[in-house]
Amino acid sequence: MLAPNRDSESFCKQTKITYWHLLGWIAVFAVANVMLDLQAPNVVHAQIASVGKAKYRIDLPADRDGQPRRTIEAVPSISQHLKRSGHPVPSNDWCSSLVWPKQNPYSLPMFAHPLAMQAHADGLGVGYNPIPHVTDSRKDGRVIQAGTDYRYPYRESLIVGLKGMQSESCVLDRYSDWTVTALWRDSAADQTKVNELRATFGHGLPFVYFKRTGDKPLKVRFTNAKVDRSRTPVDPIVFSLDEITGKHSRENSQIQLTVDAFENVGVGCKARLSYDFDGDGRIDRVETMGLMATDPSPDSWEIYESDAKPLDPLFTYGEFADFRGGSVKLEFWKCFGEGDLRLDLSRCNVQLPIEDGQFFLGEDSSLSQQVGKGVAVLADEKDAAGAQVFYRDENVLGVTVNGTHYGLFAPEGAEWPVGDSFEEVTTDLAGKDFLSIAVLPVANTKTIRRFEQFAYAFVTDTRIDFHYDPESARVVTRFSAKTIIEQGENTHTMFALYRHQHLNLVRRDRLTPDLYESPRGQMKVVVGDSFSTSTPFTGVLPALPCDDSSRQQLGKLLDEFVGGIMSRQNRFERSDTYWNGKEFGKIAEAIQIADQLGQTEQRDQLVQLLKTRLEDWFDGKDELFFYYDQRWDTLVGYPDSYGSGEQLNDHHFHYSYFIKAAAVVAQFDPEWVAPENYGGMIELLIRNCANSDREDLRFPWMRFFDPYAGHSWASGHAGFASGNNQESSSESMNFATSLILYGEVTKNQRIRDLGVYWYATEAEAIRQYWFDTSGEVFPRRYGHSCVGMIWGDGGTYGTWWTANPEEIHGINFLPLNGGSLYLARDADYVRRNHRDLVDSNRKFHTGGNPGDSERFDRWQDVLYEHFALADPSEAEQRFQVYANKAKSEFGESRLHTTQWISSLKSLGQFDSEVSANHPTAVVFKKASGRSYVISNFQSKPLNVKFSDGARFTVPPGLHMFSD
Repeated sequence: MLAPNRDSESFCKQTKITYWHLLGWIAVFAVANVMLDLQAPNVVHAQIASVGKAKYRIDLPADRDGQPRRTIEAVPSISQHLKRSGHPVPSNDWCSSLVWPKQNPYSLPMFAHPLAMQAHADGLGVGYNPIPHVTDSRKDGRVIQAGTDYRYPYRESLIVGLKGMQSESCVLDRYSDWTVTALWRDSAADQTKVNELRATFGHGLPFVYFKRTGDKPLKVRFTNAKVDRSRTPVDPIVFSLDEITGKHSRENSQIQLTVDAFENVGVGCKARLSYDFDGDGRIDRVETMGLMATDPSPDSWEIYESDAKPLDPLFTYGEFADFRGGSVKLEFWKCFGEGDLRLDLSRCNVQLPIEDGQFFLGEDSSLSQQVGKGVAVLADEKDAAGAQVFYRDENVLGVTVNGTHYGLFAPEGAEWPVGDSFEEVTTDLAGKDFLSIAVLPVANTKTIRRFEQFAYAFVTDTRIDFHYDPESARVVTRFSAKTIIEQGENTHTMFALYRHQHLNLVRRDRLTPDLYESPRGQMKVVVGDSFSTSTPFTGVLPALPCDDSSRQQLGKLLDEFVGGIMSRQNRFERSDTYWNGKEFGKIAEAIQIADQLGQTEQRDQLVQLLKTRLEDWFDGKDELFFYYDQRWDTLVGYPDSYGSGEQLNDHHFHYSYFIKAAAVVAQFDPEWVAPENYGGMIELLIRNCANSDREDLRFPWMRFFDPYAGHSWASGHAGFASGNNQESSSESMNFATSLILYGEVTKNQRIRDLGVYWYATEAEAIRQYWFDTSGEVFPRRYGHSCVGMIWGDGGTYGTWWTANPEEIHGINFLPLNGGSLYLARDADYVRRNHRDLVDSNRKFHTGGNPGDSERFDRWQDVLYEHFALADPSEAEQRFQVYANKAKSEFGESRLHTTQWISSLKSLGQFDSEVSANHPTAVVFKKASGRSYVISNFQSKPLNVKFSDGARFTVPPGLHMFSD
């Protein structure tokens, strides 16, 4: 029933129910079964809504024990403007702590990159941290895994607000595809006056844009975040040598430093040698020596030599290499204690591991083969308070704080009344209402003047548009920004591109020299109002083709699989969306195998099993059901799990299995997914996670997928100091695969192309940020080939539930299926990942954790299915050790594992260099030639061509052709 304290118009806006829905409600009292447009589900009564034959709830009943179910307690933190607009509430994004007041009424750190932000009562905190913090995994005080976590933690440099402002909360006022606008209202202000501050910020923007309402001056307060001096050279004395060529002896350099601390005792300092062996500007190796002054006598010099003072293993890393036009830099800095230090240059030297490699420290900051003269002093300068000015030109100010550099761009006529060093400044903005602040790559006049050109084109809207071109097998994505000119004539802005973007940039000649460091590697800058990327799509399959030699064995395993399910009292062992979903996944794989084997009776038996269970989920009854939460504009399955109900976590993981099951059902019973049957409900599950229709106000646009970051996020609230996170990248790819297959089998090009966009984009992000296949993203001291999960500020070799390497690796492989071939693009990396797994597993168990250090204890099937992508014969031999003893991972079966490995053994390795003009067509290669595998879901033959010139006419079904 309609709530009596709401008028019909406001109720419609809040629930996203149209005028036609109200007519439907009224008609219920006159007509028993009213059916309205599928795209706007007919509400049958106050608790149930129907879509074709499917139903979902709009109330949330108690569980079977009469207890309240887990649901979202938080109220969306959004402005009146956003409420009136009717736009759905976003979640599961990099900035979701702003809209979800879980831990803080303002926000927790939001990592937009290159900048990070955090809302406070008095304004927006802004910071940039280019320095990673790498930690080890320890047990009983002992390091058992080196370099298992890296972070670029939030380091606040400044807070921008209105003078005297104290807001009770910060709310989301507007949002677009990768930017948000936050709003503060001064709660202490005279109620007759409106004093508000808005800040717009987002992914890839070096700028933050501020707009005020009212007459309060704008205030910028600078903060001093602590720097870990043990890891980071702070104000060092630096000596360098360039253009080095020579053979490296594969030994460490030898350092001799003659140091005097005057009367100071306990002053800790460090010396670090950084090597760029090939002159490409990247540091290839670091060697660090720590020392501490202990002699209190003035003018008493202490000699420190690396022969007697071993290098610090925590801060010494990187491989040896020969010098080819390379360089070396020696940095000497103080990491704790008070008092000056000085170096006697005549008694300081470095012996580099090359022929004639002895060099001395020169007064001109060089490393020279001439003995040095004089003394270099490391003065006892405490961290400077606030900001240091490096540029001043009326309304433009350049400052350095926390070792990073910012430009402050006020309107013409405004002034910055500060000295060369200050902690706080206010400005009336010359009576105007805008200010922008930018993080600068370097601190010089040329750079800040160049940034000034773009400082007054305020970004107001961002948007991506994508297009899948089957002929080129690529996805072209256009990123565009709209701006409003606050001053001057320029309309363009600056975009800092992530690695997966600038590697696939359509016009790489647009890249500027500007660089930023981030947890995703170096970001590179382009200017303009848009840029485009072109990303390869490598194809998916509903399943791998069965190898003829294994058909008899697979037949027996299929009998065991079907018999095991049908002999159980409960056909399904689990009832929540995730674990029941995983059961859908393994049954879907068995159906594909049964179809290939010609076992139609068993195939149809399993198809019917899926249909019946899905219909149970879609009947709106209390045991298994979906519920539409009107406050958060989301569809939640109950029973829920892993925070899917109360935190909106992981919907794309869970629902991927439902959509994949529906695609398999549609393959053999197309009528089941007709709009008047269950197809409408499947579309709702898709739209809940990835609504690509901007006019559909039931769900936010692309809730789970971050189009600028290139991947999805798992947490609904992002209420962590490290921002949002995602663990199982492979289950996100399972969602994309399911969309492709469902769209293809139902002839829905919109859904298919959405899946292709998600798949191609996230596959690139996974290669860079989860696996770092090119070695350009993870910090040097990070000790592994992959991360188990990424965070807004970094990545970790771990999971939410265990530090066991088997599951850390495996959670980013499963479920292995015909959509997993992106994992096989680089066979050498697959081997490297496996070697890391074996080595890490040994260290984990010998380090005191239970389990076998020489064998896998968990998920053997998943791990060897992944290894088979590089070496199926070896994987088959190794898996046979476990085959009759180990329990299958819950989403796996012995049937599927056997079929997968034997198929790859027959096919060879996936060939991502050859593409097809059809999304369900891929190529494998062996020494004997190529195999072309094509799935045709339609009822008539399909013509498919490949980029190597091969062409085939493909009958309905899954087929393999050889060259």
